[in-house]
Amino acid sequence: MPNYENSKLFRIISDEIKQIDESDKRNPKSQANAFFVPFRMLSVSAFKYPFSNPVRIREAIKIQTVSYSGGNPIQIFPVPVNKTSKETSGFTFFLPDSELAELDKFTEIASSPIFPAALSLASAVDGNGITVWMDEKNICSVIWRGGVPELYRWHANKESALASEVSWLKKYCENKETVAPLPPKEEQKDEQKDEQEEEKVIEEKNEIFIFDAENDSENFLPIAKQSFASFPWLREINLSRSAINSVMILERFVRYASKAAVWLVIFGTLFTVGAWMNYTTISKALADARVNAEKLYRDVFDKDGRVVDPVSQARGRIDALKGPGMTGRPLSSVLADLGVPWHTKSIKITIDQMSYWPDNITISGSATDMQEVTSLRTALSNIGGTVALGDFSQMPGGGWRFNLRVNW
Repeated sequence: MPNYENSKLFRIISDEIKQIDESDKRNPKSQANAFFVPFRMLSVSAFKYPFSNPVRIREAIKIQTVSYSGGNPIQIFPVPVNKTSKETSGFTFFLPDSELAELDKFTEIASSPIFPAALSLASAVDGNGITVWMDEKNICSVIWRGGVPELYRWHANKESALASEVSWLKKYCENKETVAPLPPKEEQKDEQKDEQEEEKVIEEKNEIFIFDAENDSENFLPIAKQSFASFPWLREINLSRSAINSVMILERFVRYASKAAVWLVIFGTLFTVGAWMNYTTISKALADARVNAEKLYRDVFDKDGRVVDPVSQARGRIDALKGPGMTGRPLSSVLADLGVPWHTKSIKITIDQMSYWPDNITISGSATDMQEVTSLRTALSNIGGTVALGDFSQMPGGGWRFNLRVNW
């Protein structure tokens, strides 16, 4: 989680970088920097899903938006606002990779967080209204509803641009209509009433806050501090390369490895990841991993026995299978190599069973056609294995069942 309150705050204006408040003397020994950026092509969209897994949320958002990207790389930053074990709601930032790449020359330290400037003004309207960030070259505006950003806009700061932007925002809020179903249930009618009342908040108050970053920088710190205190989820926002890389690493584990390999890799890498990921960010993931690790251990090794440390106990069980005096490759190394073909090729094969010995493995599975089996055999041979094709037969309804023996 970025520590914006205790960092030196800078704003980026096209090709320039300026400290927001040069008189700020907080933490003079701190070398941490944070950058507030008036993004030009940023957009926001709300989401609500009946699950809480962050990887599943990202995949669901990608599926819904891939047809609108036009083939251009778009970075996705989901921000959960309300989260339970069964449901998550919030909003998503969408940012073209080309604009994010422009910031690389300013953020030489990969861990420096990046924050959309206009969102730091949320407390000025108590989460319901319009906040406008204005600097020498940019005008960024956010419409807030119920403490959540509903719309983000950018315009170049030219003559009459501010007045035109404010006029457009007011008309948007006045013309905004809630389209809701008409169910007979009383509970759902109450929800419609709450939503309609919420829609009128901006129209009635017409609350607009305009911040001039060029001439009023000394008043920024109290506003930003109050925003982070009133809306804690703002601290989770970090549109930097380091944030993207952290998410991409976790996604690769889920996408390319088999279920058994995923857990073995996660257990081996959580300690390494913990060195550069903030503890509070992964604390819940560790708790979930503990529950799933114990379940996986019981499914594979012991359904009724006592489980103290599933990783160590699983390793002991695997070592015991080798027997005294036997040498060969460990199971974790074999699984790592076995996952390579799925990472580098589009192989559509299902592994139903795998038998492991220190010097070889036997794989039983099914494929749509023999070409897929041949591709898997070639891929395993290329990474150093001697592969022998055993029994294979055609399955009713199409497809093939096969056995492969790989000697290391």
